[in-house]
Amino acid sequence: MQNKFYFLFIFCLCGVFITNAQTTQMTIEQAVELALKNNYDIIIAKNISKEASNNNTLGNAGMLPRLDLYASGSFASNATKQEFSSGLLVDKSGVQSKNIGTGAYLTWTVFDGLKMFASHEKLQELENMGMLNTKIQIENIIVKVITAYYNIVMQKQLISGLKENIAVSEERLKIAQKKFDIGVTAKADVLQAKVDLNALKSSLMRQNTLLANAKADLNQLLIQPADQDMNVTDSIPMMNQFKYEDLKNSIMTNNSDLLFAQKNIEVSKYMIQEGKSTYYPKLNLNANYIFSRSQNQAGLSLLNQNLGVNLGFTASWTIFNGFINSNNVKNLQLNLENSSYEYENLKTLTQLGLVKAFKKFQDDNAILQLEEENKILAKENLEIALDRFRLGASTSIELKVAQQSYEDSINRLSDARFNAKISETQLLKLSGGIVK
Repeated sequence: MQNKFYFLFIFCLCGVFITNAQTTQMTIEQAVELALKNNYDIIIAKNISKEASNNNTLGNAGMLPRLDLYASGSFASNATKQEFSSGLLVDKSGVQSKNIGTGAYLTWTVFDGLKMFASHEKLQELENMGMLNTKIQIENIIVKVITAYYNIVMQKQLISGLKENIAVSEERLKIAQKKFDIGVTAKADVLQAKVDLNALKSSLMRQNTLLANAKADLNQLLIQPADQDMNVTDSIPMMNQFKYEDLKNSIMTNNSDLLFAQKNIEVSKYMIQEGKSTYYPKLNLNANYIFSRSQNQAGLSLLNQNLGVNLGFTASWTIFNGFINSNNVKNLQLNLENSSYEYENLKTLTQLGLVKAFKKFQDDNAILQLEEENKILAKENLEIALDRFRLGASTSIELKVAQQSYEDSINRLSDARFNAKISETQLLKLSGGIVK
């Protein structure tokens, strides 16, 4: 089954990773590949799909004959007393009798109201549903892996921003200390600089914990030890822009949930055909090849032996059984009606989901562009504020405000990159573009 699915997701490889003996280098492609190989939900779905494939046979559809072999034997020792009209009298004890029989019995249903053909088509659709269910599980796992992977990237970016801010705070502390040493500024500036530096270091520790937790979450999806370390990319690449009409058209032909619901409708139709087959007669062909032998030490028949072929047929037709068959067909028709309504409801929900997801994708990308610009502006403002503080042209409060502004811009930008990637992934899942 694994060979039936191919990845549409093509991600850019970002840079060269520096690794050591304890750290595993991992790209998003490698993470997805590991998940498809190891994840328990996918393995279970594949096994269920294989079960549906195994059930899709001519025999299960009722198209093939049934052949049984039979053998029996018996031995008896009895006291026998017989009186015949001819005057013959048999009165013996310890009379032995032996009976053996063996044979091959063939039964073949050649007509059952076309039920076997409907059953075969139903089994084929159930196999297709098993494959679709596996695909749905794969799509869900890929979405989870992408989310977990780029959550790690986001945490790394936040850590990088904190380290930059810590470097600025350390420089600010050095400048404040020098100014205090020469009597230019009060000790309060030095103390405040230390407080702010310690606060940033505390935030860095918490951020490292979030990073470790994010890696553990990804390891769980990949069925790896939770404490296994890994290196991931430093950036979150984005695909090209989507066109709404293309996505809308793709949903109707590629969305796995809708395709699954369509298959359910087809199964319901074939079940109705199976139910209607009870309105028609049923014809079976029978054949057997048997050998039987019976030996008796008393009685008229001392030996009876048969060997040969018997051919025949049986026909049956249920004319009336209390409306059970007709009621069953009516219920199956209601089931088909419900399956159709469920499909239409799912279609409207999927289309609504596309409208919302596409709008979110557009907004997230617009926000991403703004935050990219904001980070550049905040960084330039921080550099100016640091130079002014170094020259004594501004206060530590102004520098702290610039630092906070830069830290906020990094946080917003990391969130914007992550949100845009998740929006992109959701659109691909809706349109059936993650796996095909």
